[in-house]
Amino acid sequence: MTLQTLSAAQRTFFEQAASRYQADLSADTAAQDYLRTRGLLPAVATFRLGVVRNPLVGHEQYAGRLAIPYLTPAGVVNLRFRCIERHDCDGHPKYLSQPDAGTNLFNVLDLKKDSPHIVVTEGELDAMSWSLAGVPAVGSPGVDAWQKHWRRCLEDHEVVYGAGDGDKAGTKFNSFLAREVKARALRLPLGEDSNSLFVKGGADALRSLIE
Repeated sequence: MTLQTLSAAQRTFFEQAASRYQADLSADTAAQDYLRTRGLLPAVATFRLGVVRNPLVGHEQYAGRLAIPYLTPAGVVNLRFRCIERHDCDGHPKYLSQPDAGTNLFNVLDLKKDSPHIVVTEGELDAMSWSLAGVPAVGSPGVDAWQKHWRRCLEDHEVVYGAGDGDKAGTKFNSFLAREVKARALRLPLGEDSNSLFVKGGADALRSLIE
C-alpha cells in the first residue's frame, strides 16, 4: 500500500487556493446564501470554506463552485469543488476533484476529539453537519472512494457509526462500513441525508439517531 505524499509545492498551492477562495466567499452573497440554506454558514471559518470566483491557474474549470479544503494538522492537503447552482446537476457532475490529487478522508481533525464514538458519512457536507451538531465525524466521497488504510484512523473509537443516505446507495455504504470497520448503521429516513436532517431539525435531529 502506497500513501500519497505531497511535495512542498503542492502544499503551497493548496494553501494558496484555500486562502484565495475563502476570501472570495466573504464577498459572495450567492455562495453565502447557498451555505445558509444548508445550515452550514457557521461552518465557514472552521472548515475554511470558499467559492471559486478568481481561480488559480489550473482551477478555471471550478469557477463558481464551492471550494471544500481537506484540512489536517499539517495544513491543506486537497480540495474538492461542489456545484451550488439551484438545479439537479443534469449534464455535469455535482462534485469535481483535481486530477491526480489523490483521495483523502475529510475532516480528519475530528479524529482527535475526545469522544468514544465517531460518525462516517458519504460526503463532506454531511460530515460538517454532524460536526456542527457536536458529534465527531469524517466523510468519504462514497464506497468506491474508500481507502483501506482509513480503517486504522478509526481504531481508537469504541463505536463507529455509518451514516449513509436514506437510499439504496446509502444502504450499500452502511453495509460496506459494517464489514470494513464494524460500523453500526444509522437508519436515515427515506430520501434524507445527514445534512437535510440537520437543516430541518438542527443538532437534535442528528444526535437523536445515536442517543
